[in-house]
Amino acid sequence: MFYIISKKSGRIHREPTRKLWAAKTYASERSAKAGITRTIKYYQTAIDEVNQVVAQGKPDYHAVRYNAYRDATDPVLGRTHCFDVNNYEIVAVEDYQEPQITRTGRRPYDGKTVTVTLGINDVGTFMDPLCESHWTH
Repeated sequence: MFYIISKKSGRIHREPTRKLWAAKTYASERSAKAGITRTIKYYQTAIDEVNQVVAQGKPDYHAVRYNAYRDATDPVLGRTHCFDVNNYEIVAVEDYQEPQITRTGRRPYDGKTVTVTLGINDVGTFMDPLCESHWTH
C-alpha cells in the first residue's frame, strides 16, 4: 500500500476527484503515480475551462471548476503547489512518518485554552479539539 504525500505540507494527498470516504491508499506505486497524473489533469482541465469561459466574454467565476482554478493559480491562497507535479512523492504506508503539530487555542465548546499535539492530517478535522466539528460530531 502506498500514499501520495505533498512535499510542501507533509500531508497525505487526496485526489480532488475522489470521494471523501474513499481510502487515501493505493495498491501499487504505479496506481499512486496515476493518481498524481489525474490530479494534474484535473487542475489543467479547470484552467482550460476558465480560459474558455473568459474567451466567451464572461467573468472567470462562471466556470464550473473556478475554485480548482484558483487553487492552482492564485498565490494568495497559498495552494499553487497543488498543480506542481514535483510537489508529490509516493511513500509506502509503513514508511510514512506523520509530522506532529502542537497548537494552543480556545476550544469552541467551552472557551477554555488548551494545548494539543496532533498529526498534521488531523488538523481541522473532527479529531481536532480546537475545531467545532470535534464537539458536534
